[in-house]
Amino acid sequence: MYEESSLSKSRLNQLSFLFDQPPYEEPEPCEVPYIRAPYGAPHIRASYDPYIFKNIDSVCQRQPEVYTISDTSNHYKYETQIVSMLIKLLLHITLISVFETLFYFLYVSSLENNGIEYVISTFINGAIEDYYNMTSEQIIVVDNILKTYINVSDVIQKGNTEELVRYKYNNHISNIAWGYVSGLSGLFIILSVYTRMRKIKINWKHVVLENFAMVILLGLYELLFFNTIVHKYQPISTEELAQGAVEKLQTACRVLT
Repeated sequence: MYEESSLSKSRLNQLSFLFDQPPYEEPEPCEVPYIRAPYGAPHIRASYDPYIFKNIDSVCQRQPEVYTISDTSNHYKYETQIVSMLIKLLLHITLISVFETLFYFLYVSSLENNGIEYVISTFINGAIEDYYNMTSEQIIVVDNILKTYINVSDVIQKGNTEELVRYKYNNHISNIAWGYVSGLSGLFIILSVYTRMRKIKINWKHVVLENFAMVILLGLYELLFFNTIVHKYQPISTEELAQGAVEKLQTACRVLT
């Protein structure tokens, strides 16, 4: 066996001063690692977590979240644009539906009825003028002929019945039209509540004024177009009606030939 060296540890400690070296000491086991810091920065002792160092690969390979703050702002921006456009469209269609319903049932329908009554009155007035030029004997003969083919009480009763049926049917049509208005208004209210719940900012003053102005201009144009074009359109004349009636009597009944 080799003999122990004559240089003991105390002598080595004394010699270390000659070389500006620290005394000989046994190094202590390193239990806590050090983290390398940038140049000039103090060294910071990090806590050792065996789980993190054991799973360092999985930690480094973890993917970041896809849904970021910018995505949230873009989503809110698109939602605001879509809701604003739907608000404008629904309000515009709702106002137009109200105007069209009132315009037709209060104005156009009455003009249509007056136009038909005018054509019939013009056709009958010609026969009435001929009646004034007839003698009493001729009037009796014509009355007897007409009573043979026309049941006066039956015609009046059927006319009253058809008038009631027409009023009921037109009221039903009017209710359907107002049902459309109610449906559009309901959708507009639901969308307005949604904007309030989502706290979406809508310039209501601008939207309402813009749509009211558009509907008013559209209403004025339709009123002008109807009175200057549609109302002045000439339908079939009374002379043409008389011609058609005579021709049918000549063809079917062999009269007035």
